[in-house]
Amino acid sequence: MEKVLKDGKLYSLIEFRDRIYEDLDLSKSDLTTLLCAMLIASIGLNMNTIPAIIGAMLISPLMTPILGVGFALAILDTKLLKKSFKILFIQVAVSLLASTLYFLLSPISYASTEIITRTSPTIWDVVIAFVGGLAGIIGARKKEANNIVPGVAIATALMPPVCTVGYSIATGNLEYMVVASYLFSINCSFIMIATYIGTNVMMVNNPYVKHNRKASKMRKILILVSLVLIIPSLASATTLVRDTLINESINNYLSDQFENHTILKKKYSKENNTLKLTISGKYLSEAELQSIINKQNEYGLKNISIQVSQLTNDRLTEKELVDYIIQYKNDDDLQQIEKDK
Repeated sequence: MEKVLKDGKLYSLIEFRDRIYEDLDLSKSDLTTLLCAMLIASIGLNMNTIPAIIGAMLISPLMTPILGVGFALAILDTKLLKKSFKILFIQVAVSLLASTLYFLLSPISYASTEIITRTSPTIWDVVIAFVGGLAGIIGARKKEANNIVPGVAIATALMPPVCTVGYSIATGNLEYMVVASYLFSINCSFIMIATYIGTNVMMVNNPYVKHNRKASKMRKILILVSLVLIIPSLASATTLVRDTLINESINNYLSDQFENHTILKKKYSKENNTLKLTISGKYLSEAELQSIINKQNEYGLKNISIQVSQLTNDRLTEKELVDYIIQYKNDDDLQQIEKDK
């Protein structure tokens, strides 16, 4: 490492600190960039446009104060810590104001897929933020231009959760606001923690900084914060895995047992543990249908109540069948809109 430092490829501790101080600026151009990034991200979320969301994450300046907080904690620089928190607070406040205003004015008020995606934080978000933070401090320390920090900005996705909070405020959706805020807290906290660890490992060689009482207290606080944030994400991840396994089992069951039929509608209710099906094709007798239902145990669906409605060509005309399908589709769309309100 000493040889690399002599070659001038990496910032020293002092050089990196000075660079962080210089980057922690609230100039008009920085605020304009932040507002542009927030507007792009809000439009991307509103219209389900992934490239726009990625572009917003690339130009967002939110990463700098977060790295600054983690670095300041590692070197016990109170002045840098206060400045980093101040800049981060202002940036988040401006972002929330801008995104809330956008969604108040937007004619599209329902929650898009990209917005809903930001309302299910799991342990994987913790891992991504932590690993991304480690990569971020490694990349930020390099003097040469690199694509590590922009890549981290995309991977950790700081902008979308803030925009989702703005959407939640605009639409009065308290649940989305709480969960999206939690996701943003996970991203910020674990990037900070990773930066703290990376700085201690790569740059801090002073035994006083590493082993004094204040540093020891800081480590305990960070461990506590980590545990507080990880526990809910573990519960969410467990639910997500269970739901994924159930849906996969249901799909396998339907593809195997109803391979000669068309599944017009499939609705699984976790609350009632009920699977309601509407199928079209050859009419199944009660005995045939019961035989198929009895095979659910083979697919891990033992405790699920399966209810099957049959629409057969010999009972409905072609026009009636098409009208029925269209009506089901419209009902689903209406239910989704009501759910998102």
